[in-house]
Amino acid sequence: MQFFFFGLLRDREVLELVLGRPVSGWPLPSARLPDHRLVRLRGDNFPLLVAAPGGSVEGILVEGLGREELARLHFFESVEYAPRAVRVQDSSGAWLDAQVFGATGRAAADGADWRFENWLARHKARGLHETALWLALYGHLEPAEADRRWDEARAEGRALEELVREVSGKRFEPIS
Repeated sequence: MQFFFFGLLRDREVLELVLGRPVSGWPLPSARLPDHRLVRLRGDNFPLLVAAPGGSVEGILVEGLGREELARLHFFESVEYAPRAVRVQDSSGAWLDAQVFGATGRAAADGADWRFENWLARHKARGLHETALWLALYGHLEPAEADRRWDEARAEGRALEELVREVSGKRFEPIS
């Protein structure tokens, strides 16, 4: 099964955190998904894929994931995103079948465009930290429960590092 990653998973460090292993063969093959664009998830800096005739979304192709890597990937995507089949065009112009994590009914867009380059320049450090925190919950909580507790901690103004320490016993230093 081949995946098309268009958001944070285009970043090697994030992808390695999510998969739980180094990624070889970088850079990975590129592809584009026509008739779509990326917008920002309401209340956060994650991308949502939306239909947009004439638009195009750039991404990478990843294949050959094992069972544990798929489980970690599904945990990372949690309840806001679910896999669906798409047709993407690789750099040679060939059409390929792939899976993409698209928004579920739980995810809502705020309408603003989301750009990978902007995320890299402005938000990557926090994104890496929060990805590490989120994945520290993997194996301790089911995705829906992890999502609920994560949202509760944020709403209460609690440090996410505290939630992770309670659930997993792992210690993280907050980033400033």
